[in-house]
Amino acid sequence: MTVSAGCAVKDCGRPAVCALESGAYCRGHFIAACYEQLDAYARQMQERRLRDSTADALRQFLTECTRQAAEFAESAGDLDNLERARLLDILQRAADLSHHLRRSPRRAAALAVRLRCDKLGHSWEEDARTRMLSRYGVLMECQHAVESGEVLTFEWPEKSKQARARVAWVHPADNGTSLVGVEFLDAENFWELDWNRPF
Repeated sequence: MTVSAGCAVKDCGRPAVCALESGAYCRGHFIAACYEQLDAYARQMQERRLRDSTADALRQFLTECTRQAAEFAESAGDLDNLERARLLDILQRAADLSHHLRRSPRRAAALAVRLRCDKLGHSWEEDARTRMLSRYGVLMECQHAVESGEVLTFEWPEKSKQARARVAWVHPADNGTSLVGVEFLDAENFWELDWNRPF
């Protein structure tokens, strides 16, 4: 990923590699900014001070933070072990906050979908069926081993749609597969449903 501006932190002087709504940052300050905002939102949730307007801002931040951290972790070839560990920790903490934030109604549905992993040396593709839909993601079974924070390509062949999706959590299923919850990174209302109407 390339961000043309310099780091937004005063007197930093390093080139920006990631951007959040608060500005563009070098890698060190991007990691620090993510931690600072994740900590602030986590405190608000613990103290039950998360209002609707703040919840909307949190949703937007989690989407952008997750997308940028995942892209940075995938594209930067010179990350040291500490930076890589911090980016993975940011993805995990963002997933935890997302899990505790009630984002939209759920709808049970069994739709034919396809998952694809394009990771170098570990690429695969599989057809799957959804179990539960939400505005921001989906619950499904997956036969391949996936990890929290992993970014996949999610396809809905019936509508010829696809989106990038991050694995939010993974739980073993009884039949040897895994139940996987994924969140869309670059799609708004992927399922084309009116979520304000009761199902």
